[in-house]
Amino acid sequence: MTELLDLPLIAITPPVVRSWYAKALLGKGGKTSIGQSYRFLRAVMNSAKRDGAIVINPCQIPGAGSDKAKERGIANPGQIVELVEAITPRYRAAVLLAAWCGLRRGEVCGLRTADVDLVDGVVWVRKNRVELLESPKKYDKDPKTDAGRRPVSVPPHVMPYLRDHMKEWAGRDRFFVGRDGQPMRGNAVYQAFVRARVKVGVDVSYHDLRHTGQTLAASAGATLADLKKRLGHASAAASLRYLHAVEGRDKEVADQLSKLAAHGNAAKLPKTIIVKH
Repeated sequence: MTELLDLPLIAITPPVVRSWYAKALLGKGGKTSIGQSYRFLRAVMNSAKRDGAIVINPCQIPGAGSDKAKERGIANPGQIVELVEAITPRYRAAVLLAAWCGLRRGEVCGLRTADVDLVDGVVWVRKNRVELLESPKKYDKDPKTDAGRRPVSVPPHVMPYLRDHMKEWAGRDRFFVGRDGQPMRGNAVYQAFVRARVKVGVDVSYHDLRHTGQTLAASAGATLADLKKRLGHASAAASLRYLHAVEGRDKEVADQLSKLAAHGNAAKLPKTIIVKH
């Protein structure tokens, strides 16, 4: 994109943009970075057009810079059982909360012992554990949106594992702690899952378990409104404006998930789902 940096805006015409884009695709740069550069250029030109500096936006290449959805694998109920059996027992609850409740890894590691209600079968997502790759700093922060702070009904078949975890491995304050008693690191969960995944031979990532939970809940009869509420996808304002989840439905969805776990036909579940990040 350096060849465009010194050009006046009016000199960046559609042919110039097409020439730059074609050369970029033939170069050593990756398609992702080229797409990001194109989207940036398009945004700049849109702003220039609004300000009256140019008449048309020269970024007119069909499909260029499009942010295509990624295809993600999901696990079926039988594979979840295999993963739970293969993983170190300390991490079993972490797998189940992701696969059947749709919790993110940061949400799992951020759970407090008080957030896990073993009587009513509910986990309260209130914090997200953040671990920065570029520094050893780790901290808890609030969810990005109000929808992220939510109660999630736990399928009955998962509850025995949460009770075992509470008894054997939970800390006084943190539900997930390492062997040193400190808050469990997200990387520890990831590494344990990778080892189990290799043993079982399932080609899914830990984050794919969250999408597994979304698909399983849909298979159990959850509506789009239920999924948004259960997984904390939409803002509270958006949920109220466009969709209305019926109170008590999440408990029904959780019950149906246990029935799916016991009797569901895994062959009916899609092998992949398309998600937008």
